[in-house]
Amino acid sequence: MPGKFSTRYKLSKKAVKQLADEAKARLGNVPVTWDDLEEARSSDYTVYFDAGLACLARVRGVLIPTLMCLLRRGFSWLPYVVVDRGASQAIGRGADLMAPGIRKVVGTFKEGDVVAIVDEQSNVPVGVGRALKDSETISQMAKEKSKGKVIENLHYPGDQLWKLIS
Repeated sequence: MPGKFSTRYKLSKKAVKQLADEAKARLGNVPVTWDDLEEARSSDYTVYFDAGLACLARVRGVLIPTLMCLLRRGFSWLPYVVVDRGASQAIGRGADLMAPGIRKVVGTFKEGDVVAIVDEQSNVPVGVGRALKDSETISQMAKEKSKGKVIENLHYPGDQLWKLIS
């Protein structure tokens, strides 16, 4: 059973500016209006709501876009990897992403950056992760069918964050 939010409140202009600066530096051009942001906290997550939509969250200390936001407002603003059906299914069970499941890398990113994970058949985001290697290395590993973990899975449909914001 997912937890509940213990607090939810409107962010001050100063807090919104700090969050916007952090999001821009870490994620790029996030599709958030920044006008009327609310912050909600649970025991495990801090979630930021824009016009009622859970758009950003802190997961394991990392600021990420939520899948809800990527599904409703698009994901092309964030670097992403396209994965095969087997990898999509594994991501949906909480697994980290291995190199053989990657079909294509879109955009450039460094180790530690946040990336979307997109299913190749449906062209729908199935996860949000943290890159364990840079985009060039991951792309090369995928081409060579190398083995190894390349993206840490931070958020996927059905996880505790998903249940909390759905």
